[in-house]
This record gives sequence, C-alpha cells and structure tokens, in this order.
Amino acid sequence: MDIERIRAPVRGGAYLVKRDVILHAIKEGFNRDDVVAVILSGRISEEYPERERVLICGPTSLSSITVIYLHVVCEYSDPNYVQVVTAYTPDELSWEWPPFRRRR
Repeated sequence: MDIERIRAPVRGGAYLVKRDVILHAIKEGFNRDDVVAVILSGRISEEYPERERVLICGPTSLSSITVIYLHVVCEYSDPNYVQVVTAYTPDELSWEWPPFRRRR
C-alpha cells in the first residue's frame, strides 16, 4: 500500500475523523493536529487489505518537551476521502519500542 494514497487526501482536507478518535484524544491528551501530523510523517506498521485499512505509527509533540507515539488507523475504501477510524497511544506491553511492531 502506498502511503501517499492516504496522505494526499489528508493534505487536501479530504478526511473524516470518527468518534472513536475524539474519545481517545480527550482521554489520552492529544488532538486532531497530532493525528494529522502522524498521518503525514509516520509510517505504515500494519496493513489490513480486506478492510482497506492501515495502521500508521509515528511520533508527535504534545509540548516542547513531551513527545509521544500515536497509532492511527485509516480507511481508504472511498476514492474521495480518508476515514480516520481510531487513534490511540499504543500499549507498551503489546508493542516493541518504538511501537512499530507488535511483540511476539
């Protein structure tokens, strides 16, 4: 999957942020700009072709001294826009550090 297929619509503002993203953002302290930054600068960690989704992982700055990694799941089934399905801080017990790969 070419990540530009997701980045191009997001750069153009053609994306929809689903409710789950907002709930995690409130609970975990990040915002929409952080999610967009990860989409535009992160890398694909996992692909789910049967659902036309990818998991993108990357760092984002919450402040001048606080950097966190986010996982952002994007769906690309619609040719006109991207759906940001969920975003969250990865569980340290389930993911290696940095959290690009699941622990085995």
